[in-house]
Amino acid sequence: MLFGNSDSRRFVLGYDLGEKVSQISYLASDADMPETLSVLAGSELYNIPTVLCKRKDVNQWFYGKEAVRHIEDGDGTAVEGLIAAAKDGKPVMVGEAEYDPIALLTLFVKRSLSLLSLEVSMDNVDAIMFTTRSLDHRMVQVLNAVTAALELKTSNIFYQSHEESFYNYMLYQPDDLTHHTILACDYDLEELSVFKMTLNTNTKPVVATIDVEHFDELMLPTGFPKDAALFHKTCERLDDEFLTIMQKVCQEKIISTVFLLGDGFHEKWTKRSLEFLCRTRRVFQGNNLFSKGASIAARERVSPTGNAGKFVFLGEDKLKANLGMKLLKCGTEVYHALLDAGVNWYEAETSLDIIMDQSGILNIEVTPLTGGRPKVVQLYLDGLVKRPAGTTRLHLAIAMNSVSEVSVKVTDRGFGELFPATGKVWEQTIEV
Repeated sequence: MLFGNSDSRRFVLGYDLGEKVSQISYLASDADMPETLSVLAGSELYNIPTVLCKRKDVNQWFYGKEAVRHIEDGDGTAVEGLIAAAKDGKPVMVGEAEYDPIALLTLFVKRSLSLLSLEVSMDNVDAIMFTTRSLDHRMVQVLNAVTAALELKTSNIFYQSHEESFYNYMLYQPDDLTHHTILACDYDLEELSVFKMTLNTNTKPVVATIDVEHFDELMLPTGFPKDAALFHKTCERLDDEFLTIMQKVCQEKIISTVFLLGDGFHEKWTKRSLEFLCRTRRVFQGNNLFSKGASIAARERVSPTGNAGKFVFLGEDKLKANLGMKLLKCGTEVYHALLDAGVNWYEAETSLDIIMDQSGILNIEVTPLTGGRPKVVQLYLDGLVKRPAGTTRLHLAIAMNSVSEVSVKVTDRGFGELFPATGKVWEQTIEV
């Protein structure tokens, strides 16, 4: 299966942009599953530290592991917290100079993408999916600014949250792993995030939902102690805390599969907790699930498989209802879909022209996929000019202000020279 029109091997990328570490996975047009870029050839070192370093007294910049090395050697100025700084928007002081935080984050992303050159030419990349821990309105603005500054050769640039990348990853797993709730436990030595994914097989398409809980009982701000006795004691404490959390989570739902993700699990301290989890469940350990899921999502965007059509993911960033209206086509009343449930709210928009009837009322049907009752929202077009039947053309522009607000803008476009447009505009917000 080829993504582009060329006969050459094509690729899509999944870029997991994290506050501490980032990762890049790539999926070839002739491959079933993604590969993750290793920062050291022949190894499984996937993490690129999300950090820059400017050499002292010289305009020379380093990123990732090289930046960390120069910071440790003391010959450069560290620039950390790149995502937080970009979201904040204030200039960043590096030595004596001020820098634009978007430009710094762009530099990091550009340099890290250059790591790919040994495996993948950017000329052969058809799409990139960026995934981040959370995807609020400000994060979308930051990503828009960064990707615009990168001047990438593909226009297929998408964003999604870690929750959705987890969902996409699970779509490509064997069915026996998804019979019940699936857990992904992401631990970075500061916070444990537990993602709980449930599939409602009683609906068509199957509705997937993910709940996320955060725990700080496992916090190790300075990392694992070097002293052997203290190290052993710390491991025992983490094991106890994690076991308690997992016992509570597994009491609430039937869990079929557990993924242990992140650097926090590297020290193999999960003895009693792993014993408990493995009793009736499949347990996997790794740390590249989100970037792999993002690359799978990128492929679904540019070359959808039948698999994705069977499921709809209703995450935090998703529209949770179908919006549509009844229109006359060739004398028959038909349902016309406006926005579909499962689309990211910040990507949800549509426009169309309709011929208005004499009533001056637009009826928009809202059908929730989360079990709520369908409703009809009426838009009263007060002051609409009275014209003969079939001669009032309206332009509808529909977009979302937030995950729960749909904005509808109606403009009178008249009907040619006989009935000039008044340009009158009606606007209404629909709660979904």
